[in-house]
Amino acid sequence: MTRRNPPKIATAHRQCGVGLIEALVAVLLLGVSLLGLGLLQVQTLQHQRVSYSNTVAQLLSLDMAERIRANLEAIAQYDGADTQDPPDNGCSSDCTPAQLANQDVIDWRTAIQGSTLTSGVGNVTVDERLVGGAGIGVHDVSVQVQWSDTLNGGMDIQAYRFEVEP
Repeated sequence: MTRRNPPKIATAHRQCGVGLIEALVAVLLLGVSLLGLGLLQVQTLQHQRVSYSNTVAQLLSLDMAERIRANLEAIAQYDGADTQDPPDNGCSSDCTPAQLANQDVIDWRTAIQGSTLTSGVGNVTVDERLVGGAGIGVHDVSVQVQWSDTLNGGMDIQAYRFEVEP
């Protein structure tokens, strides 16, 4: 007795369309992977923007702290300085220490407004404390910059505070 092999047509007929399904699954996986990479790129750019804003705020705070350190004669004049309500009287040359302090606040406001910080404002607080038996006055200076965070649609207020003892 001889055995008969099944016809080849029936075997080929059962395999029809398997390659197409494999290709569709591969395209689906590739699409999901590319979508994930795209979302990762968008989040990276958003967080990079927040990091840049933090760096700008640090530089602006350091700038004001250095201005205060350069004009220690009028350190009390800086107390309560606010860029939302800057002084009216600055000076361009031959300034007294108090006029220079006012000009520093005006310049600082211009720098904050010209920066990339959304709705940026700055303020300064100067506290004097007595040290030692002789009552030597030491000043604690706090420089703060606030801005709206663009990551959440500008709803979160971010702040960077720089504290120094000039």
